[in-house]
Amino acid sequence: MSRDPVCGMDLDLVVRDGLIVDGTGAPWFKGDVAVEGGVIVGVGRVKGEAETTLEAEGLAVSPGWIDIHTHADHTVLANPQGHSYIHQGVTTVAMGNCGLSVYPVSPQHRRELAEYLKPFTFGLDPGYGWEDYQGFTQKVVEGGTSLNLVGLVGHGSIRIAVMGFEDRAPTGGELGEMEALLEEALAQGCFGMSTGLGYPPGLFAGEEELATLGKTLAQVGALYATHMRGEESNLEETLRLAERMGTPLQVSHLGSSRGRFPHLRGQHREATLKQMEEARARGVDVTADIYPYTAGSSLLSQLIPDPLHVGGVQAMLGRLEKAETREWLRAHYRETGRDWGKVLVSSVGSQANKWVEGKTLAEVGEARGVDPVDALCDLLLEEGGEAMNITFWGVEEDVDQLAQHPAVMPCSDGWSLAPHGPLAKGKPHPRCYGAFPRYLRRYVYQKGSFTLEEAVRRMTSLPAARLGLQDRGLIKVGMKADLTVFDPARVRDTATYREPHSYPEGVEHVVVNGVVTLRGGRHTGALAGRVLKPWWSRGE
Repeated sequence: MSRDPVCGMDLDLVVRDGLIVDGTGAPWFKGDVAVEGGVIVGVGRVKGEAETTLEAEGLAVSPGWIDIHTHADHTVLANPQGHSYIHQGVTTVAMGNCGLSVYPVSPQHRRELAEYLKPFTFGLDPGYGWEDYQGFTQKVVEGGTSLNLVGLVGHGSIRIAVMGFEDRAPTGGELGEMEALLEEALAQGCFGMSTGLGYPPGLFAGEEELATLGKTLAQVGALYATHMRGEESNLEETLRLAERMGTPLQVSHLGSSRGRFPHLRGQHREATLKQMEEARARGVDVTADIYPYTAGSSLLSQLIPDPLHVGGVQAMLGRLEKAETREWLRAHYRETGRDWGKVLVSSVGSQANKWVEGKTLAEVGEARGVDPVDALCDLLLEEGGEAMNITFWGVEEDVDQLAQHPAVMPCSDGWSLAPHGPLAKGKPHPRCYGAFPRYLRRYVYQKGSFTLEEAVRRMTSLPAARLGLQDRGLIKVGMKADLTVFDPARVRDTATYREPHSYPEGVEHVVVNGVVTLRGGRHTGALAGRVLKPWWSRGE
């Protein structure tokens, strides 16, 4: 890396006198970063002036943070400024995770997809006036975006487009249609395919179906990112499938799928890490992401067991009306040991039920004078399925040990939100606003698990390399000018489960493609983000 003097006469931007943490893991050094035309043109000492100067004395300057696991596609059209991510210091997000992207869309199953994803879009209607990834991203480009977007296509959405919510293996013709949709998505710019095997319709898919689609991914080396099934053997099966596919594997939100077996927590941590190490030793290209919290968030309907989801949302709701279904559910939850005191209702669609947001299902049942199973079923019926939950799945030791593995990077697993406007509703998971500052504060400054330089590497060049972003993730001449300037002494999350719509502290400036997007902790309104594309796709 050059640290020679750079003439600043024709520069667009200089970030001056910062503690440069370059994303490689190397020790920080003091210097300037010069930017011209959206590209880093100098690192070190910069002479002269630039059109814009950001003073960074006493502040750390790092590459823009990259979130490899988000659901930003669900809300980007309603929040093009990406407020909750830009304020975190995140400049690039991978969207379309957990198998449930907002693309592709088929005319015959458009209503089913829209109905199912309604809680994920926070009640807003994106319109679904597109058929494919290209159509969706065109809408994004027309409205602008503050974030760089990396697209994954959801296997569940592909399956819905072809065969709705049917619980069966696809016919040969249907599997061919699914392959064609995947090929199209990759050609249009998706970096890979995600699965949500704990959600319908992904939970209906067998190994042969996934292995066939994996061959399409392997042709270009596209990423396979998976929200695993919720069984004890899920990681072993996932690693075997990836080995068979021959694709790079990203295990989504590591550890959370095993939270339903609390009596084996410690054993699971050790088994998870051992299995990953053994797989990597035999050549399986596996990495993972994790959010720095002990609770996850998803559809409230995800609490309903798999068989009741066949046919989609309306079919599930019809089953929940029946007394015999509820008796079966009570027996099921007794057997699995569901703790209703660890399940928060985070958002609902109706005004009448707003009072339940932030309360556990145990509390909702007590307030209504019914048991938690009836409270859950009644709430889903009253809301037409439009509700979200936060479930506490682990303990701090779970997350801390998994997060320290060298193949594990941080993520938010969140949505692009804002504390104002239509997305400031409910009590969503605080990770949407605080995951990355929390990761720094917890693992660098509170626990001393990583150096600052190593934490930044895991937030920048590690996910960039995983996604194949060859021009981002490092502060280096010739790289795209995505930069995050933060105060190491002050950086921390402020969002809580009770008050989640709260920006973090200590993130001072954010630059996206050379354009100042956050200055002095305030969003400038700039929409300099881009829809990024992989090497095998058509040009950007």
